[in-house]
Amino acid sequence: MKKILRIFKKVLIGFFILLLVIMVGGYIAIKVVVTKDFVATKIEENINGRVEIQDITVPIWAAFSGVTIDGFKIGYRDGEVGKPMAERTPMKNEVIGFKKFNFQVAIGALITSFGKNFELKSLLITEPKAHIVLSANGGNNLEPLLIKQKTKEEIAKAAEEAKKDALEKKAKAKEEAQKPKEPSKPFDFRELPTAIKMGKIGIEGGYFTVQIEKLGQTLKISRANVLLRDIDLDPKNLEKHNFVGLTTQFDLELQESKGQGIKSFKILFDLQGGIHPINPKTGGIAESATVKLGLKKGTFVTGLSIFEKLKNQTENLNKIGIKLNFLAETQTLTRDAYATVYYANGVVTLKEPPALITNDFEFRLTKEDFINVKSMDHHFRGDFALVKKHTAQVESELDKAIASAVTPAVEQVPAAVRNQVKGALQPEKIRAGVLAPAMKNGLLTLGIDSSGRISSANVRVVTPQFPSLKELISTEIKKASGNLGSMIDSQVGALKDKAKAEAKAQVDAAKAKAQAEADKQKKAAEEAAKKKAQDELRKKAPKLPF
Repeated sequence: MKKILRIFKKVLIGFFILLLVIMVGGYIAIKVVVTKDFVATKIEENINGRVEIQDITVPIWAAFSGVTIDGFKIGYRDGEVGKPMAERTPMKNEVIGFKKFNFQVAIGALITSFGKNFELKSLLITEPKAHIVLSANGGNNLEPLLIKQKTKEEIAKAAEEAKKDALEKKAKAKEEAQKPKEPSKPFDFRELPTAIKMGKIGIEGGYFTVQIEKLGQTLKISRANVLLRDIDLDPKNLEKHNFVGLTTQFDLELQESKGQGIKSFKILFDLQGGIHPINPKTGGIAESATVKLGLKKGTFVTGLSIFEKLKNQTENLNKIGIKLNFLAETQTLTRDAYATVYYANGVVTLKEPPALITNDFEFRLTKEDFINVKSMDHHFRGDFALVKKHTAQVESELDKAIASAVTPAVEQVPAAVRNQVKGALQPEKIRAGVLAPAMKNGLLTLGIDSSGRISSANVRVVTPQFPSLKELISTEIKKASGNLGSMIDSQVGALKDKAKAEAKAQVDAAKAKAQAEADKQKKAAEEAAKKKAQDELRKKAPKLPF
């Protein structure tokens, strides 16, 4: 047992000595070779630009902790190239740069596995900056900067070598064509000998501008964090070791656009998640991924075709006279909007759809909605709910439209029932009945369908289906008047009865008048006859002497 302990002690001491040798040797080698002037000169020899490095940190444990470069810049070539870094004037207008760069490899894991396990603990660029100009002729401002200018001799030599290479390739192609063709073998990650583990790779706090001269646009990308993290890939055990973590955050801003569909935007993007990049069954690259991503509060878009067309170009709303012109041209998210999406072959499909909430509306998308990021074709469906103040505004405007349509319609109704019909047609009552299918939680909610290119979307209001204003008023008049024919027949019957009564009264009056006249004439005749008889009696009576 003691012998075993002594052997173990010697092995342990030897291991620590080996580590010390690696640390010291690595430190000396790196410290001697990796200097600001050395790095700058080597880069400047291969580009047509100037390099500036503020500092290079090489700690004693550099072989384990890595090397850090601070204040790295690349600008256009000038007279400072060739001078020692300490004698150069500071660079003012760099094209590309970063605050810090760190590269760290797990040396211990690499040694103990005899080169089979490669673990990159960190490859991180902090606060990179770049200003890229895409010229109208198709070039960019990086080409003359990063490509070293060649002399005439070098150009001639390169042409000769290219000609020689072309002849060799032609001869080789001819030789290969004569050989029996073997089926090409697809890439298989399972055949790689080394497992890969990486802690964090990417950039933090990046700021980039992309000036597109042809379109007169400038894209700004700020607060950019693009990281691959917790990478674990083992070719021999992909079922359990097949993961790449993702963190992507940035603010993407377009100030002005001359194109169609969008005038400006600011997208506050956040993606957190991970993917399984290798297909365990084939060893090939996986063609799909599911991640959670979101648009943060403050994201805005100006002049998006979907909302512009929704304002006044939807047939279903136009029939009823509803206008959504109050929707602001710029729509800003008042809450974070997160979604789980499935990506494959350039198509992003919603698996857990988001709710887009602004000061004007709440737009809740639907599962399986999608957008093709290559062609920008899309299909979005969902409930589009106007906020309370806009719901009240639509109700008020619809009341006015109904009231203005009721008056001429009522004038076509027979006078006998006109007042009765008009009294029953209250605009707010009609509007409430019409909008009832569209009201959810007290808000006017429309079923929206948008498809086609995002820059010229085909937007429809699919639910509820509204009648035209003319049909609406006609229907309400029928409801208010009931059986108009029966009402009219009833009114006519009443008029007939009244006319009969009046006629009978007139006849009776005429009869009474005639009877009175007859009685009067009879009485007069009787009086005349009586008087005549009296007169005749007087004539026949004897005359007296006195």
